[in-house]
Amino acid sequence: MVTTEIKVNIGCGLSGIPGWDNIDNSPTIPLSRIPYLRHLLKLPKWPADVRRCDVRRGLPYPSNSVRYIYSSHTFGEFHWQESLSVAKECFRVLAPGGVLRVVVPDLQLILKGYAQDPDPLASHRFLDRVSLRHTFSDRVHSGASPSQRFDARSLTHLLRTAGFASPEVSEFGKSTIPEVHLLDLEVRQSESLYVEAKKE
Repeated sequence: MVTTEIKVNIGCGLSGIPGWDNIDNSPTIPLSRIPYLRHLLKLPKWPADVRRCDVRRGLPYPSNSVRYIYSSHTFGEFHWQESLSVAKECFRVLAPGGVLRVVVPDLQLILKGYAQDPDPLASHRFLDRVSLRHTFSDRVHSGASPSQRFDARSLTHLLRTAGFASPEVSEFGKSTIPEVHLLDLEVRQSESLYVEAKKE
């Protein structure tokens, strides 16, 4: 039975929610907190409760200390070994009974959209969308371009490999996480895959 109430939002962007540890790895977070630089560089105004953390180097929590972990459109920004390392860290810090919810762009939905698109240039849009090429902007904004694509099989495989016994495909807004209605962004519903895993 989980008694801890630490809740972690990995890759929260500008949409962190109260009561959660909202973390993101954007280098603009500390710069945006200097008003002159934020105006000069036209940086987003990061919420005060968002802190910078590169989860590829580990999660700053003791083992078995976290109740919920949520991550939306972040795991695809990592290479496979990095995403596996992050998933293993999630497993480590979750308390028994704790839940990890991972949301990613769904490769199967992208393929379905391409197959149903009658436009003559659908193939070009499709190739642009699934491209894994990186640009200079990725050095400034880590994760600006994806490093891998997931479907249900590959994402559940990743989580099983990380130690979760029974990861399951979920749906938008349906979760054992109470605040999921604040976490799942409606703007991403049509393109996303939702998977949840509990630490036994």
